[in-house]
Amino acid sequence: MIYTGAVRKPLLRVVAMAMVLFTLFSVFSTVAYAADDGSIGFDNTDVLDDLSSSTAGGKAFDIKNYPFNENGEVQIISFIEYCYSYKANLRDHYGLYIYVYNPQGLNLSTDSKQNKIQMAVSYDAEGNPNDYEKFSLEFCSKVESGDYKNLFYKYKVIDREINGTTFDERVNSNERRYDVSGVELTTYGAQNATEYHVGTTYRFTGFAEGYGPDETAKSTLNSEIEKLETIELSVKHTFYRSETSALGAGHQNQLDTVYFSVPKSYIEEYGSLQRIKAEWYEYKTKEILVTSHTDFYNAASPYIGVPLGTTPNEFGLYEYVDDIGYSLGIGAGKAGDMYVAQWGWNLGDGYFHVPTNVLYYMFLVDDIEEYDPYAETVTVGGIQSNDLYQYIKNYRKTYASGRLPIKDGTISADLFESDIDASLKMNNESGKIQMGYSYYDFDADVDLQTLSSWSDADPSFWDNWLNFGLGAAFTGGPDEESRTVAPIQILKASDVTGTNAEIAERLLVNINDVDAIKAEYNNAVTISGADDEEKVVVLFRFATSDYYSEAVDIIEPNAGFLWSDKHYEGEAYIAQESVFFDFDIIQLTFNKEGVYTVIPVVASPIDVVNDITPPVNMPDEMNWWQIILALVLIVLLVVLLAPVLPYILQGILWICSQIAKGFKAFIGIFKKRKNNDKEE
Repeated sequence: MIYTGAVRKPLLRVVAMAMVLFTLFSVFSTVAYAADDGSIGFDNTDVLDDLSSSTAGGKAFDIKNYPFNENGEVQIISFIEYCYSYKANLRDHYGLYIYVYNPQGLNLSTDSKQNKIQMAVSYDAEGNPNDYEKFSLEFCSKVESGDYKNLFYKYKVIDREINGTTFDERVNSNERRYDVSGVELTTYGAQNATEYHVGTTYRFTGFAEGYGPDETAKSTLNSEIEKLETIELSVKHTFYRSETSALGAGHQNQLDTVYFSVPKSYIEEYGSLQRIKAEWYEYKTKEILVTSHTDFYNAASPYIGVPLGTTPNEFGLYEYVDDIGYSLGIGAGKAGDMYVAQWGWNLGDGYFHVPTNVLYYMFLVDDIEEYDPYAETVTVGGIQSNDLYQYIKNYRKTYASGRLPIKDGTISADLFESDIDASLKMNNESGKIQMGYSYYDFDADVDLQTLSSWSDADPSFWDNWLNFGLGAAFTGGPDEESRTVAPIQILKASDVTGTNAEIAERLLVNINDVDAIKAEYNNAVTISGADDEEKVVVLFRFATSDYYSEAVDIIEPNAGFLWSDKHYEGEAYIAQESVFFDFDIIQLTFNKEGVYTVIPVVASPIDVVNDITPPVNMPDEMNWWQIILALVLIVLLVVLLAPVLPYILQGILWICSQIAKGFKAFIGIFKKRKNNDKEE
């Protein structure tokens, strides 16, 4: 495997890059702080004082060259290496600093942990960068007031070990090289950071006074800069859900995909797109309850985020809370002399079931229909991604499990499970996927995504019966083929032809995103001006997870016939999905006949929270006239069949239904308890 750095592009690209506003200052020529005893701490010096004492190309800093401009873009105007020494005992003051010119006067965050800088951390045998990482930025100072308020900011790069080494151990002492592709800064009020292009290699030679081999020598510190090739991406997201999964009833495969455009010249010069490195924070939501029953919603709302009891019995079951007046249950009913359910909320200890003591999500919709991959989410009783995202961001009721280490600690960990799907976890030379911070370098030929269907799992007679009912035991259950796709796909014209439904099924994307994908493709292949360049559209499929969505009965005790419990079917369901926060593409690796070229990416992170969609099978609530009609038909049927085995058939059906209900409930309980044991 051979790596090479990004070489100069054709003349057109070089000219285009030269036309970009690119104002960069070299290291301070004065080293007033380089030989201090630590009492002045460079972290605490004033940003404007620092800049005023700096030079660039022999010219003194002139603030008139940095006016406010409402259309200007944030830039790094100086990158500082401070007090480097090849001697480990003299590195106490060593640090890297950046100076930011903020022409719009944006109120950039001074305390956000989302502020980061992306830099190379590994080089090939030829000295070219072949791996990039992000490093946190610590705020030092800014112009606080006056005519230049918020115009300049100073941050320190917070080093960390990468493969066991830090920057001072990785750099060559005679020429310290720092390759910076971009900087991510957060504006107060924004949910995500914005990444700004830097694309610069900084080379430092010599030493500050007191830090070289001759500690009595004057400063010989010098720096040079050169352009670093980067790729700027605008990343968008879509998703796809199958109708079945090898995990059984209620489960669907969820395929998450991002797409973006890359200049075609990169493919022509560096070869095919072989790998994509990304990072993100991954979590699995707890049960999300969706209901169309207004009375239940109003009664249960005060109890969202509230534990229903603190003293469970020996089976882990809690007493029924009378004030709510309703319960929730999956497969709730009587099996022999026992009341059982696969899952329940506020069912009380009279049921043998897996209880959920606290519900953290609840949404009210107009009506609920079965999952339709081609329908608008809201029309079938689903929850749009933005509504769920806002709910997660704005939830403030409880923090019993702490806060997630993202968004500066504003998101409650109570909303999420204690782990992610076991099938998603990875830990190898390409990266680590786990709950929380994850990173991975996906290979187009290796890291395939597989959507496993129920029929391809070769289910038995009992598997079909327990998951999809007695009828499925004889018919074989739902029929859907498994799909295996490459993580990286370059779109062709034939991929975006046909109806939107055909395109969605072909590309495994959400039908409501097809128009946007077609527009991305058409814009990529269209050259409308001299500055335009033909591009290719990349689909990057980075995760196949388990989406769970199952119908739930709303139960009103003693409100049914002869004071039995009344079940409202088809008016509620619960769902769980994987979400990916701060998803960020780090670098692209191209492959041209075995020669690999790594190019860093400048792209702002995005949050991936998908729509909540209803179950594939949703029971319908029967109207009064349907119940009467059903009773009449049953009476007629009994009369017609009275001469032939009048009671035997009834007995067989009753026994079968009780066995099925009991098995299904018990298996659901044991599966749930097994999963809970794994989580613990």
